[in-house]
Amino acid sequence: MPVEISGETLTIEQVQAVAQRGAVASLAAAARQRVEQSAATLERMIAGGTPIYGVTTGFGALDGRKVAGVDNAQQQRSLLRSHAAGVGPPMSLAATRAMMLIRANVLACGMMGVQPGTLDALLAMLNRQVTPRVPEQGSVGACGDLAPLAHMALPLIGEGQARLGASDTWLPGQEAMAQAGIPLVELRGRDGIALINGTEQTTGIGVLALAAARTLVNAAECAAALSMEALGSLTDSFDERVALAKPHPGQIESSRRLRELATGSAAVLAPRPGRLRDALSLRCVPQVLGAARDALAHCERTLCIEINAANDNPLFGLADGWVTSNSGNFHGQQAGEVLDYLATSMSSVAVMSERRSARLVDPATNGGLPAFLIHPDAPQGVNSGFMIAQYTAASLVAELRMHSVPASIQSIPTCANTEDHVPMAPLAARRAAFAVRTAMQVVAIELLLAAQALDIRRLEPSPALRAAYAAVRARVPVMINDRVVGEDIAAVAALLDAGRFG
Repeated sequence: MPVEISGETLTIEQVQAVAQRGAVASLAAAARQRVEQSAATLERMIAGGTPIYGVTTGFGALDGRKVAGVDNAQQQRSLLRSHAAGVGPPMSLAATRAMMLIRANVLACGMMGVQPGTLDALLAMLNRQVTPRVPEQGSVGACGDLAPLAHMALPLIGEGQARLGASDTWLPGQEAMAQAGIPLVELRGRDGIALINGTEQTTGIGVLALAAARTLVNAAECAAALSMEALGSLTDSFDERVALAKPHPGQIESSRRLRELATGSAAVLAPRPGRLRDALSLRCVPQVLGAARDALAHCERTLCIEINAANDNPLFGLADGWVTSNSGNFHGQQAGEVLDYLATSMSSVAVMSERRSARLVDPATNGGLPAFLIHPDAPQGVNSGFMIAQYTAASLVAELRMHSVPASIQSIPTCANTEDHVPMAPLAARRAAFAVRTAMQVVAIELLLAAQALDIRRLEPSPALRAAYAAVRARVPVMINDRVVGEDIAAVAALLDAGRFG
């Protein structure tokens, strides 16, 4: 379904549709009118001699230097070239497309003075599958994600590199644009600075990480419920009365889902003599996954504001001809902090999942299952079962802990100390994306182990869990004799990534 952008109503789902599924993006009629009016306002201000940062002045600490009108076009082109100083591997195709869409949506708010033709060309790149090569590293998240957005914009002036469609071949920017039939842009006014002065690398990566995290939490609840089946857990930990006694919205929802998943279970039962309490990795699932749900909700609220906000400086008012060169809306602190929060929360999801996996393979804690879930029909002493799968989960959790330091407190002054506080928000976004990917692998291991445990017990899961169990078994059969476990983990992780659980 096409996505119409207006600078006001872009959603997480729409970003996914364009970035991951190639949906077409267009500019709303009212937004086009605002963009045209804003560009005309900027032209009148320039003609009237109004001082405007980055248009009649230099950039950053060079803002005390005047720029003559005849030098404006060269100034805007030079800005893209000088600021395209990123390093490292390129961003993924989906993350780059998300960044492009979100910047286009921000420009559509009509407060930036960008030329309509420049915005149209950016949308044309999206719709004709021209994806710039954007190095991941180099942005500090203040005065915009300058380096990555400059790399994003270079093909508009026939520079940089880009690829067409799903091709892995990088073409010179001018060639990619020519093959796609998109005329190059003649930058003027403040087109150059308008393209790069925002938080869109942060939000492009962050929005996709958030969407994947939603999938992850649903899958983690399924994995936890399957482990509860395999270990014969108790139902009262997710009783509604318990959740309402500590009424965090996420805990209430996770408790509700666990009740739904456990309904009709032959193994997850009420407390009974000899079993009044479970280990905390089973008993506190609503508290930990509920906290993850609350983190997701907070992150979504913040990012939805961010992707529909005027992330730029200067800003122009259409109604009264107002202009400020002193806006700080390009600063990514809000986005950086919630993405750090998201990363920490997804790490906790992984930590608890690994603990349940460890219980499943340990004969001292798995309630009578064989060590390492070695199938009883396998020759004894020959197989190792899922011993090393838990090692892998432990290694992944350790790696998550290595990435536990928040990015949004790592300010290092830049631009001759005129930018003396920066949020490092793109690092928070990349950290969040890493945490989600890594936690998915850990949860995939738990799903694999829980399915094996159910088969060994010859236990049919509850009605609500049968589809999740069947999805695992459709890709990975029960393991009787040892095989390459990494391939099984990868197969289940692919199911998680496709949203097959919950």
